[in-house]
Amino acid sequence: MAWAEERTRVAVGRNVNVSGKLIFHEPVRIEGRFRGEVRSVELVVVGEDGMIEGKVFAPRLLIMGELRGDVVGCDRVVLGPRAKFFGNIETRNLTVSEGAYLDGNVRMTRVSVEETAVSIDI
Repeated sequence: MAWAEERTRVAVGRNVNVSGKLIFHEPVRIEGRFRGEVRSVELVVVGEDGMIEGKVFAPRLLIMGELRGDVVGCDRVVLGPRAKFFGNIETRNLTVSEGAYLDGNVRMTRVSVEETAVSIDI
């Protein structure tokens, strides 16, 4: 899981509350609280102090903090040891670390993100 160490840009910093729709074309990290929709063609990381309430569309998602909502069209989702997830996950690959909390539904798909063509229209 070398991509979990990948360099990311902080989009929502600690002690920041944001709502709306975020669209990225590079690896991104959410360290604060975000409500709405996150779309990325790259990696999305929810930091240990981060929280997303809404939908996430991304090929790779690493949750170290909390996510409440839906994860759609991911190729790979990883729940870190302190992750808290409430909602629905649709992914090809799911890793749940010891200590992570998962309350919701998981749908394992055979179709990759490239095949489902997650669009990032601006």
